[in-house]
Amino acid sequence: MCDEEARIAETLRGHPGARDAAVFADGDIIRIFVVPDDGYLDDELGRKAASELVLQKWRKTFDLSQLAKGAESATVGLNTLGWNSSYTLQPIPEEEMREWVERSVENILSVSPCRVYEAGCGTGMLALRLAPHCERYTASDFAPAVLSRFRAQLVTLPALDGRIEILERRADDFAGLERNCFDTFLLNSVTQHFPNLSYLTKVIAGAVGVVKPGGRLLIGDIRSLQLLPVFACSVEAFQAAPETGLDELRARIRRRIERETQLVISPAYFLALRSAFPAISRVEIVPLRGRARNEMTHFRYDAILHVGAAEDDSIAMEFTDWSEAQGGLDEIRSFACSHPGQAIGIEAIRNARIAGDVRTLVSLENGAADCSVKQLREEVRTSAAQGIDPQALLDMQDEIRDCAIFLSWAACRRDGSYDAAIVPRSMLREGQRPAIDWPRPDAAEFVRIATAPGQQAVRKELEDRLTAYCVQNLPATAGRIAIELVDALPRAADVLAPGDLRIRRHHARLDGASVARPSPQG
Repeated sequence: MCDEEARIAETLRGHPGARDAAVFADGDIIRIFVVPDDGYLDDELGRKAASELVLQKWRKTFDLSQLAKGAESATVGLNTLGWNSSYTLQPIPEEEMREWVERSVENILSVSPCRVYEAGCGTGMLALRLAPHCERYTASDFAPAVLSRFRAQLVTLPALDGRIEILERRADDFAGLERNCFDTFLLNSVTQHFPNLSYLTKVIAGAVGVVKPGGRLLIGDIRSLQLLPVFACSVEAFQAAPETGLDELRARIRRRIERETQLVISPAYFLALRSAFPAISRVEIVPLRGRARNEMTHFRYDAILHVGAAEDDSIAMEFTDWSEAQGGLDEIRSFACSHPGQAIGIEAIRNARIAGDVRTLVSLENGAADCSVKQLREEVRTSAAQGIDPQALLDMQDEIRDCAIFLSWAACRRDGSYDAAIVPRSMLREGQRPAIDWPRPDAAEFVRIATAPGQQAVRKELEDRLTAYCVQNLPATAGRIAIELVDALPRAADVLAPGDLRIRRHHARLDGASVARPSPQG
């Protein structure tokens, strides 16, 4: 960093709205990356009040879904009112929702929960299935009509009488709960409705306090930030009329990303939590299981946060790069069988679930302006969509004798490719989730780790104030400044811009990122 860039960065750090700053010259433009101060956003610029409005909106939305026609006759334990497809805007088919629920329950039961606290329990789709297997089950939600529907279902299930304690409270409210009194904290398909990342961090801080060492936080059905451009492209290409031009399609995709109303989170956020919460010993990032082809299985993941010093469950293995491999399940089966008795890792497996969507976005990057959506669809249809469905790979563990298969999305690749570990069961304890040194994300993936739903005005105000502050204190910068708010500082200026539609691996060399530690106080 040259003297002028260092001076600008040091000056900006003097503003109360900037927690940290980095400056890079880009021709005549001075690009300034600023990590904003959460307290300043909340108290000085009104983000806290805006967040309360977001929470009130979601509470009203959830309550209205249970006051709507058909709520009383919804299937007990499968009340999916409000679960609509982003593609068709119609309810997600019941059989797909049933698979989603049952897979979620299987995943949770695999860690043998005993004393469970679930925040954002909704109408009890998980609680009604999990409570019979638990010693204690406490479920909370902030929407009274939703909890009323939950209680009405409980009345019809006398076997669960007294097995579930229901609390009406927000996810960040842990008042009255003793420390270390649960072994499992659940937050499933809830994070997308949080007002900002700071709120989620506050929830995690509370959860870490009530979960005892050796327990875990299971945060499920999280929308992936890395896949947001692919998802936006997938939805808009599906909804577009055949005659729509590609320039118009690109504009629609960018608008969908820019106007995203939900909190969409990078796995990098969860990986960085260990620096803020030493009690978190390790983090797993797992793509959703399931055979249904929908936005949950394709674009969402689970984060498993282990609390406290765990036993030495680490398993060493080498990872083989599969990114250029053309083979499918047969080749992976042969590869595993050629290493009997060994744990093997395979990285960058192409994801068949979204191969067509990725191909669509790649084609869109280079498509001519006079091309139409119809032509784009035809190009994608005739090109071979390669890859392996993650669920198909998991199913293969029944064919590979005495082996268990684990998957990871921790590398945060923007094409949705994933990593796999094939481990002989002789290396595992009963029910063990081994500690694996999974491939890590590029440093650039920590620069922006979540969307900022509903914060456009607040963040624009901060950018304007920082610009004015810089011009006032460094007049020579007038007209040359471009301020970008980020979650962590890059070590190079060539990071992807927000809303960038490119999905190819980011090749610009970064020597590391100054990762901003999430504030437990929010």
